[in-house]
Amino acid sequence: MALITTHRYLDPVLPENLPASIIAAADALPRKIEFLAGRLAPETSQRLAELLRLTNSYYSNLIEGQYTEIADLQRAQSAPKRERKQLTDLAAQHVEEQSVLERAMRRYQSDDFAAMFDPELLETIHYRLFRHADPAALVLSDGRQMVPGHLRAEENEQVMVGNHAAPAAAAVRAMLQHLQTHFGRISDPRRRLIGVLASHHRTAFIHPFLDGNGRVTRMLTHLQLCYLGLRPALWSLSRGLARRNDDYYRYLALADRPREGDLDGRGQLSQRHYFNFIEFMLDVCHDQVDYMAAALNTTTLRDRLSRVFQYDERLRLGGVRPATASAVLALLVQGSMPRKDFKIFTGLNSRQATDELSTLIKLGVVHSESPKARIIEPGLPAWFAGEIFPDLHRRFQ
Repeated sequence: MALITTHRYLDPVLPENLPASIIAAADALPRKIEFLAGRLAPETSQRLAELLRLTNSYYSNLIEGQYTEIADLQRAQSAPKRERKQLTDLAAQHVEEQSVLERAMRRYQSDDFAAMFDPELLETIHYRLFRHADPAALVLSDGRQMVPGHLRAEENEQVMVGNHAAPAAAAVRAMLQHLQTHFGRISDPRRRLIGVLASHHRTAFIHPFLDGNGRVTRMLTHLQLCYLGLRPALWSLSRGLARRNDDYYRYLALADRPREGDLDGRGQLSQRHYFNFIEFMLDVCHDQVDYMAAALNTTTLRDRLSRVFQYDERLRLGGVRPATASAVLALLVQGSMPRKDFKIFTGLNSRQATDELSTLIKLGVVHSESPKARIIEPGLPAWFAGEIFPDLHRRFQ
């Protein structure tokens, strides 16, 4: 089978005339996200972002056919820094590196959209995700060794992915630079979002590394959505892709197809299937934003908290009373409050309220910077979030 050797095979990188349905979905998504973000206090947003780093890793790992207990990921997240550096589990490493890369983006904010498609960014993500991996995990089934951060470039680095022969290794960097040139010069906000989702396929199509491309591409898309201000820390693209895992792989594979006749665009690849993939990605984004908006609806959240505080074994064994659910709801809505106000919300006497608050802090449901901190904030340990947000962490089939 002849390998693709020219970056021109990717043209048009993003066709000028896009379906109205794609434009409409891209136009509506930012407004929907702002509505979601507007419902959350800053402190609650921060806790949710910490939780959803676990969610992203959990599902990105699951998409690759690997399962990690969410509780193990949370333990790794809270481990001392020196111990986190020794982690070799890819899912745990994903949590750490997403946090690092997000901080780097905030610290070095740039107006250069093209930088979000730089091949060097892909290399950095791949290196950071795999640099601490067990050496045995870097050996491929055919005996070749994957080098963290190394783009395919040599003759012995050709790859078959199912029935798809990835482009020639020697063409990888030029193809990625071609994507950077074309996606990077988009200025319209809607087309930028569409370009980010379209590039998810094109990057996967190029298959820049010997292995690890799925994890890297999903992380890159997450960071690009961060750049666009679409707050992916408050919703999880990887969760949506895992829920529709078969569709995800099917749409990716269909978009690999050559053009199917004169009415299927003017490039080498199928325009119809490319548009279908973009629509699929937009649909997943909308679905996950809708999921979080519904999960955080005050009325439904009150009902779930009431059930959790009535029936959850951890809370019952700790002696926490069902009536305390109203205090936790108030804390989630407000984001922070003085300890004395929380105790008032419980409706209990001072001694009882103090004991319950201590138990909730030990369980992670309430966060306190120190044992005597005057202000407390909500906590969202994975076990608790799994109870109040339905199916947040589930092994979707």
